[in-house]
Amino acid sequence: MIKVIGFDLDDTLWAVKPIILRAEKLLDHWLKENAPPLQYDSIAMRSLRGQVLKQTPELVHQITELRRRIIHEAMLRSDISGPEAKRLSDAAIEIFLAARNEVSFFDGALEAIGQLANSYVLGALTNGNADISRLGLTPYFSFSFSAEQVGAPKPAPNLFSRALAHTNTEPHEMIYIGDDPVLDIDTANNVGMHTIWVKSKKVKSQGCTAPDVIVSSVKELPEAVSHIASQHAPQDNL
Repeated sequence: MIKVIGFDLDDTLWAVKPIILRAEKLLDHWLKENAPPLQYDSIAMRSLRGQVLKQTPELVHQITELRRRIIHEAMLRSDISGPEAKRLSDAAIEIFLAARNEVSFFDGALEAIGQLANSYVLGALTNGNADISRLGLTPYFSFSFSAEQVGAPKPAPNLFSRALAHTNTEPHEMIYIGDDPVLDIDTANNVGMHTIWVKSKKVKSQGCTAPDVIVSSVKELPEAVSHIASQHAPQDNL
């Protein structure tokens, strides 16, 4: 019996690239106004990533804190004082996160989520730093875990193990929905979950395992979930 449905977020429920580009553009504008001595923009800061990771390798999977540290390092290298660099980098990451969570959901996504929430426990499992509360998804999702929280991104099984423990659910009682055939579908399949692949035109290859159902639009998710659930519904004893 299916009890829980987990969702990947970026590129499953919305296209993430334009969101990140817009967030970085807004961040650059904010930095120009609030930290004029800064000699770096978002593109130039990418050159600092390797150096920051060399100093603090534990940040490799902590993408929010890593971005904040890169901004902080850029400010220090622009001769902005330590306390001011700390204050500005903290404020800057909030500007970025606010913009990063202003998403344009794929057509039909919210309707599909709302329909599924009437029958199942829903949650998010993401390698990114999208925030379901900022996204307005808390009325539908009862849990959300990120790679930062569990200490390892997909394809490590940590996110899936956390979801199963949190919901007190067995793998065969959960469906996972994602766009990446390796990070999402293979990983969830290997844990023992059912899977739905939201196939993008941009992704041509499949992973090593097959999803239970392939859809080309999130509008098809309620029907896909119903198909899997009907195959695994408890049988009456006659």
